[in-house]
Amino acid sequence: MHFCRTTTARARTLAFAGLTAAALLATTTGCGPVGDDKAGSPPATPAPSTSTTAPGAGTGSGTPSTAPSPSTAPVPRPGEAEGDPVGRNGNCSDEYAQVSVEWAVPPAKDDSKLLLTAMNKGTKSCLLTAYPVLRVKDGNGRLVAVFENSRPAAPVVLEPGKEAYAGLLLRQGAKSDGTLTTDLALAPHGQDPQENTGEGTLLELPSGGVYMDAKARVTYWQSTSESAASPLFTR
Repeated sequence: MHFCRTTTARARTLAFAGLTAAALLATTTGCGPVGDDKAGSPPATPAPSTSTTAPGAGTGSGTPSTAPSPSTAPVPRPGEAEGDPVGRNGNCSDEYAQVSVEWAVPPAKDDSKLLLTAMNKGTKSCLLTAYPVLRVKDGNGRLVAVFENSRPAAPVVLEPGKEAYAGLLLRQGAKSDGTLTTDLALAPHGQDPQENTGEGTLLELPSGGVYMDAKARVTYWQSTSESAASPLFTR
């Protein structure tokens, strides 16, 4: 089965379900090397000092080196080890598994089916153990239900540079019965639908918006686009 890729979407950060849990990045600081004395100036007589000189300080200049201030490392997000592409509950981190949205088939033929693609931008493999938790920003914060029979036999292992997929059926009725949706929020990978915390992403939908109804459904993450799209055609 062939699927077109007519739209490459970008994601913007937002506070998912009204609460923010953004990562904090601290500024790295440090002292530079001590400059040379002015030419022609008589050498200064060292005075007794109780200050501690940093290990490995320069010698022979008569001027004690100043110890550099310790650098402050970036603070990892909750549940994420520094430098390790692991997010909530052992799933892929949002920072590494970036999600884009495209049509599953050409919209001129069928504009009720989308394909979500998660690509691992990191250097280590990670897991996608469930399905995309999607919230429709329609004033009610409605969650998109899941195709329960789409659960794979094992969690998807997302290798570096590889992709995973999930199908999204926007509606099961006529387009005229749906509601135009321009904002669709994706919770952090591994977040339970009942959780009301965490930072998520706002998916950029094709055509500036799509028509959804209350019977919209999403599949579990799959290792192939065919497995993700198949439930959309067999409802």
